[in-house]
Amino acid sequence: VFSLCVVRSFLLRWCVEVEQSPEFWVYSITRHPPGCAHMENIHVVTGASSGVGRALAELLSERGYRVLALARREKELRELQRSNPDRIHILCIDISKDPERKRVADWVFHRNYEIASVTHSAAITSKGYLKDLRLETYKELMSINVEGPLFLTQVLRPYFQHGARVLHLSSGAAHRAMPYNGLYCISKAALLMSYSAWNADSTGSGEEKHFVCGSAMPGLVDGPMQDAARQGEYPGVELYRSFKEKGMLVMPRKVAEFISWLLFETNEEEFSSQDWNIFDTSHHPLWLNGALNNSKG
Repeated sequence: VFSLCVVRSFLLRWCVEVEQSPEFWVYSITRHPPGCAHMENIHVVTGASSGVGRALAELLSERGYRVLALARREKELRELQRSNPDRIHILCIDISKDPERKRVADWVFHRNYEIASVTHSAAITSKGYLKDLRLETYKELMSINVEGPLFLTQVLRPYFQHGARVLHLSSGAAHRAMPYNGLYCISKAALLMSYSAWNADSTGSGEEKHFVCGSAMPGLVDGPMQDAARQGEYPGVELYRSFKEKGMLVMPRKVAEFISWLLFETNEEEFSSQDWNIFDTSHHPLWLNGALNNSKG
């Protein structure tokens, strides 16, 4: 029994140090040798310093779940942790950077956690016409909105519990192009396809299904991204300002409740079946109490 525990630890440690992910069959054989300490579950949330990410971390911790909150802003992360220090763990990282993504895997490994879910809430936006797009701007946005979720999922995958859930936060921008917002639309369309690709790989590879990937559109959320959208003068800015004035922005707490329902109350087939829309009233009776926003009609 002791030897199996040692072998498991050695294999996982070696794979991290040589910057490779352990093969799934090796991890499956060694993940729960008889007599080894029980591995506690943890839920990973990116973009947790504000908006939906912060609201979700708070909600999950209130409901008794252990959370690993990831973001770039340390001050805001520490404020979040103070709301529930026994349940919320924080790690200040930039998910666009590969060494920092590996730090997350290292953190999980050393504390002997199994990951129950990952919610990819971190994202940035950029306004402008594609004809004026600079390569540096493209790389920065894509590294956060697409590369971050893709490769963070990849590096954390060896530490998933069987049946873990990965949730991408999508957008209407993934389904239709909007003027002066082309780069963001491109990134969200790519993220939507990556959700489908993860599930296609799992179905078509012949290996035991290890996790399921889902996607959800939280709507126009009252948070930093919408705050930024109302600044400056550009085509369409008045529309974003009207969303705020008319009380049409969705409250982050409501989005967190929506995500919690998807993570815990849907089955695997339902969870992965579509890009879930928070405004679809067919599922509201299953989770929604009160209104999504403060709409004035």
